[in-house]
Amino acid sequence: MKRFALVRRWLVCAALVVGISGCASLDAINPFAASGPKPAPLPELRDALSLPVRYTERLSAGERRYLTPAPVADGVVAAGGKGEVVLIDANGKEQWRTEVGAPILAGVGSDGRLAAVVTEQGDVVAINVSDGSIRWRQAAALPAVTPPLVHDGLVVVRAADHRLLAFDAFDGKTRWRYERPLPPLSLRQSAPLVAAGGAIFVGYPGGIVAALDPNRGQPFFELTVAPPKGTTEIERLTDIVGPVVLDNQELCAAAYQSRIACFDLNTGREVVTSAIATRVGIDRDLRSVITVDEVDRIVAIDLFNGQPRWQNDSLVYRQLTRPVVFGDVALVGDAQGYLHAVDLSDGQVRARTRIGSGAIVVAPQRLADGAVVVQNQDGTVAVVERAR
Repeated sequence: MKRFALVRRWLVCAALVVGISGCASLDAINPFAASGPKPAPLPELRDALSLPVRYTERLSAGERRYLTPAPVADGVVAAGGKGEVVLIDANGKEQWRTEVGAPILAGVGSDGRLAAVVTEQGDVVAINVSDGSIRWRQAAALPAVTPPLVHDGLVVVRAADHRLLAFDAFDGKTRWRYERPLPPLSLRQSAPLVAAGGAIFVGYPGGIVAALDPNRGQPFFELTVAPPKGTTEIERLTDIVGPVVLDNQELCAAAYQSRIACFDLNTGREVVTSAIATRVGIDRDLRSVITVDEVDRIVAIDLFNGQPRWQNDSLVYRQLTRPVVFGDVALVGDAQGYLHAVDLSDGQVRARTRIGSGAIVVAPQRLADGAVVVQNQDGTVAVVERAR
């Protein structure tokens, strides 16, 4: 039902699973599978709000990829599956277009000055945001699905096998590499890196969040969200899903088919936990952690006691994205290209709009002006303003 395909160091499915009859059983957690439970019909909207679309731009399709537009000061840098990278300004006008010469698998990551993508061949390409010129290209042979992190003079790329490589943002020279022991089975997912407080936060298989020193590529510390449990490798999957979410001195993260936990970063102590299982990750506001469970129920978890505040069952099996807090609502995209706005006070769906016909598999990205940008699988990029 969700945004993942299972990989085990590139071995075939028959070698993966004990106690599951055939690879078709894995369709339920593959976002690109044709089979699966029938999605709920679109719910009726009561006291409906609007989700105004400021503009749309059409790039080449990025099917079976997690292409992610990157907010920058002058607009949005977005990538199409065939290899184009474009800067779209706040009015929806294309300011430049650069062809990287190969289909793009992962991107875009940007710090506002430099944008980075990873091609199908595993090349890392760094592009100047000011004019679209290519600053450097590294033939790193990195299969990747997660957008690079561009931060503090580094371009950090997460390979599909969870290796990290950091390149100098100026000239592309390798600064460091980091890899840690992993369980034999993991999820193939887009798990964005997060830079904050002088560290790079990385979610790993095995339910681990590592805080890395950006200068050396070594961990300051690690936190365990959920240790693996069970007898089969499938049961023991506890990959961190989605990005970690930081607020002041608290870090919250979600582990696949397991639980959600928030930690005090000063002490490393757990402050809130919930047994709700998610495959897409979380967001939060001042009162709640917002998530989508395994059957696409949207749930708000009270940050003070870990109990559900409300639950919305009206969008089950619609293959929802990770929720993103957007003013007074949380936004989720679905497999039919709809963007839904859910009221944070009671969980009711208050608005929706359709972003092209392709599936939305990547959560909306917040812009500095209070809007969000969304990209779907057919290549449609849209900037959406706050519900009103």
